[in-house]
Amino acid sequence: MKLAPNKISILAAFSILAVALFTLENFLPRPLPFLKIGLANVFVLLILWQLDFLSALIVSLIKVVLGSFISGLILTPLILFSLGGTIFSLVAMYMAIKIKIRFSIIGISIIGAVIHNLSQLCLAYFILFPNTKLFYFLPLLLATGLGAGIITGAVAYYLDSKINLHKILQVNA
Repeated sequence: MKLAPNKISILAAFSILAVALFTLENFLPRPLPFLKIGLANVFVLLILWQLDFLSALIVSLIKVVLGSFISGLILTPLILFSLGGTIFSLVAMYMAIKIKIRFSIIGISIIGAVIHNLSQLCLAYFILFPNTKLFYFLPLLLATGLGAGIITGAVAYYLDSKINLHKILQVNA
């Protein structure tokens, strides 16, 4: 797949913004180590919503790998959870966009956040802690996924009304 230079520029800019927010959020205090809002996903969501899956996947992978490297998490098991959650949630959001039910960008964000949390819980079960007691965290993870999805979706909704990536690509073509 050949990418036009202007599309590469958009993906680079959104990747930089996503990495910056991902890194910043890793250094903010949290009530539990695994709870984050995931504001960096705003940029992934905008790319997925306005452009395509492959572009969103590129931004997602750059966000996780480079953000983990900068945060010092690249050689820890946390990167597996981050990558797994990112990929599963991205696929779920893409599928939700493609089905006949018309979800808003906030609805897509909620789906992504909840699937991200569920996939990380399942990965923790299969990789680190194969005990069903781990699923006691399920209500907390569903609730935080809902809250994070609403917050991220609301920011993406606002930015979606201000940024038209198709228009930017046409102007610079």
